[in-house]
Amino acid sequence: MEQQNSNKPRYWNWLPAAFALAGVIVFVFATYGPPASSSGFVSALKGAWSSLAPDYIASKAHYRMIPGPGSWLFAFILGMAIGGFIGGRTFKKPVTDIPPLWRRRFGDDATRRYTATFLGGFLILFASRLAGGCTLGLFISGSTQLALSGLYFGVVIFAFAMLTARLVYGNATKEVS
Repeated sequence: MEQQNSNKPRYWNWLPAAFALAGVIVFVFATYGPPASSSGFVSALKGAWSSLAPDYIASKAHYRMIPGPGSWLFAFILGMAIGGFIGGRTFKKPVTDIPPLWRRRFGDDATRRYTATFLGGFLILFASRLAGGCTLGLFISGSTQLALSGLYFGVVIFAFAMLTARLVYGNATKEVS
């Protein structure tokens, strides 16, 4: 195993981070029920469209079953954004808009980075809505309950994430360490 340079800032230690995540999940289960994630976006969308096209929202079964803005789903999404911001700012490593790995593979063009990020996020949201719910919620909620479907899906998520990273970044990871 490679020795870590003492001058190089490190990310959070995995054990306290795991306990913090477990605590958040237990809190969400105890106060609100099973967690969700991308459904919060649809909740906000429902609120925005309700004033513009109330008949359209009322006619769609999907929007009827999703709570509107102000619900815990929207609060959950807002909490993830705030938590991500705080987490990113508490790392000792500086936060950059263009990570070194991306810069080596694709260059410094911020527009390209933001476009790829937006398209990736759109595909995830589209797929979760197509699947009838948040697939990451299946992994987070299902694995914390030790449901076989959640654990199996977690393995599939990580396998495809590694495959996608290899396809997108190629061997650029060996150059960055």
